[in-house]
Amino acid sequence: MNNLHYLLLLFITLFIVLSLVVTPKSFDEYFEFDIDTKIPEEIVRQNIPEGQETIFDIEAFFSALDNQDIESNQSIEINSGWTIEVKEYNDKEALMNDFRMLKDLGLKAYIQYKNDEANTFILYVGPTMDRGDSRDNLQKISELTKFTPKIIPYD
Repeated sequence: MNNLHYLLLLFITLFIVLSLVVTPKSFDEYFEFDIDTKIPEEIVRQNIPEGQETIFDIEAFFSALDNQDIESNQSIEINSGWTIEVKEYNDKEALMNDFRMLKDLGLKAYIQYKNDEANTFILYVGPTMDRGDSRDNLQKISELTKFTPKIIPYD
């Protein structure tokens, strides 16, 4: 036997001896440590004097909500893109036929699954960055009488 075998036998022997001599700690002993688990309270109102209270103005809150709605409606032209919602389908075969027809017209058509009880699919054309491009595509689609498309912001 060479030195490596002797060394391995020594390690195995040490392992066996240590496992007999050293007793492991039980799981319960770890819970006996005295650890401070309290989370210190943080003072939230550092800048407000003690006698002063903050009063919630519900009218100002609703006014701010109304202003936010008006601003979001005004900023619709600053949208990141536009798409055309062509039609909703329950029948996959009709969906695929119309999808191929729009692709044959040279339009960028795509399908999105609408996760609802009816298991419907929505056919879209786009997206485009410029609303004018979407209007041009809308005219192409409107010439086909079976669709009633509309331009919507792209999400």
